[in-house]
Amino acid sequence: MRPNRGVALILALLVLSFLTILGSALLTTATIDVWISENYKTATQNLYLTEAAIDQARYALRVSVNTTKQLLTVAAGTDGQLATSPDLTVLLASDDQPLIPADPSLRSTGQPLLDSTGKIVGHYYVWLRNADDNGVLTLLGFGLIGNARKVIEVTIQKARFPDLPGTDSHLDPRLTTVAGLEGLVASITKYASDVYNPATQPQSITDYGSTTNYRVAVINGDVNLGPGSGYGILLVRGALRVVGPFNWNGLILIIGQGALSWTNGTTGIINGGMFIARTRAPDGSLLTAPGVNAADLTPAAIFYDATAIRSANQYFPYNPIAIRER
Repeated sequence: MRPNRGVALILALLVLSFLTILGSALLTTATIDVWISENYKTATQNLYLTEAAIDQARYALRVSVNTTKQLLTVAAGTDGQLATSPDLTVLLASDDQPLIPADPSLRSTGQPLLDSTGKIVGHYYVWLRNADDNGVLTLLGFGLIGNARKVIEVTIQKARFPDLPGTDSHLDPRLTTVAGLEGLVASITKYASDVYNPATQPQSITDYGSTTNYRVAVINGDVNLGPGSGYGILLVRGALRVVGPFNWNGLILIIGQGALSWTNGTTGIINGGMFIARTRAPDGSLLTAPGVNAADLTPAAIFYDATAIRSANQYFPYNPIAIRER
């Protein structure tokens, strides 16, 4: 039995070594899982932060009183050239100005993200990039939490009523079909500031909006307009009857019954534009093609005003049409 002395000790040491290795492996695995979880949490937070920054930029663009050209001029800095790099370090080294933060004192650090206790947990930027004549812009958003960084490039387009027939632009095909016109009505209604549903009596519209508050009114029925002044978009689904002198700045759209009439002696001035189309029969059913409207434009003085129309469209948001994560 002497040759077997110490075997138990060796076996015990082997088992202990195995358990030590196993424990170390489990500890390493647990640590890696924690790292993965933290990285995933930070990446998710960064994604949400950057998306929220883009949404904030879209809102800032919607409520801005500046034109796209003016905004791009500011964004390009003193040299008048927009940087094309998607790298934040390069952008900060240029003279380009971010849309967010708008405060120049925060340009070097970014707009801070605060938690419920007021502690800064991250920062974000949004830079305004190229644009075209169709209201299409590109936003470059950055979210920064700790050492993590997220970059999202979003192409957005201003929602608006198409250019009116007879202007220098091409006729939008949506203005030529019942389906296209009804689709525009649905879009306008979705973002309207006021929706009226008159049952038996026509809705009355007198003074509406202001020079600093262009609004969008949708009347799902008949309406009596005037006396007064209006600012924004007036969309009438039934018949519009002018009962008093008025001055409208923006767009008057009569899409549905396509009926416009006037009380004797009343007149109206429209600075912007008017569009009339009949898409529904008297019983409310859809027509197969736009019908002949019943509109008397004799007492109206219509002055096409692109600035007033742009102001009227201001209430509508910039909608994403393409998104790219970098």
